[in-house]
Amino acid sequence: MSKIRKSIISIAVISLSVLLGIGLLAGCSTAAGTSTAAADMTSSTAISEILKTEDQSAKKFTDETLILTGSTTLLEVAQKWAESFMNANGGLITVNGGGSGEGIAALLNKTTDLANASRSMKDEELSAAKESGIEIKENIVLFDGICVITSKNIEIKELSIDQLADIFMGKITNWKEVGGPDAAIIAAARDSNSGTGEYFLERVIQRNKTEKDNDYSELCLRLQSNSDVANQISQNENSIGYIGIGYLKSTGDSVNLVAVKDGDNAAITPSVETVADKSYPISRDLYIYEDLNSATKISASFMEFVLSSEGQDIGTEAGFVGIK
Repeated sequence: MSKIRKSIISIAVISLSVLLGIGLLAGCSTAAGTSTAAADMTSSTAISEILKTEDQSAKKFTDETLILTGSTTLLEVAQKWAESFMNANGGLITVNGGGSGEGIAALLNKTTDLANASRSMKDEELSAAKESGIEIKENIVLFDGICVITSKNIEIKELSIDQLADIFMGKITNWKEVGGPDAAIIAAARDSNSGTGEYFLERVIQRNKTEKDNDYSELCLRLQSNSDVANQISQNENSIGYIGIGYLKSTGDSVNLVAVKDGDNAAITPSVETVADKSYPISRDLYIYEDLNSATKISASFMEFVLSSEGQDIGTEAGFVGIK
């Protein structure tokens, strides 16, 4: 899997008439943070010819395009939303990764139609949008839980928010300090452009932003995607990291899941139920941001689809928690 800074997934799933005997035209492109293939239409001539078929001409958005950019946490489910939407409505939807920060920057620079984000927009980003004449609409599309995982040789059942903060800050460096074996801790986190990494920083390391000087240790591995973190933890002993709950299923039994304790409350294991009711301490909202001043019919229809029962079912099938 290519680990490039800017994940770019171009999706073009175009349903063709069975009566005409035309099969599904698809190619694959991979990028950092992805584990699914996306159809890549490389020939503009081929696309043009396909769009002329009777089946495509009957679809609502045949000649329209839409670009989504941002969160790698939302990347795979955004691909699935795009595929389902295009199958029903036509159009050409491109889904780019790169991280929440990059998605929001692209929205502010007007190089994307929608920004996928696993964190809320910052005050300075909202100010920049206002100065540029951009009217931001925030859409909460799914709920997510940040799951703390360890390598299989670390059999610790639970850790507190304070212990996690000290581990990722480098204050706790040996597993024996938290009831594990006498071995150096290898901590893996997300990179600086990741909304997941920023959320974990603010919620855990900075203890809900009450200790803003706290930061990741320089010894902490900074990785580009949930998949990268999961691979690091599953393939190396004495490791700890975190991934979105949507990626937990793919790890199988290759890692151990840790319950998280917040203050005097009991330790809670992440699940659909505990994320939905926010009893799991590291739960969050996932967003798609749009500029209402440049909204198009296809972007509005796509957002309606994402928030519909069908769109939410796709989200839950991908391992997230629906908002409805």
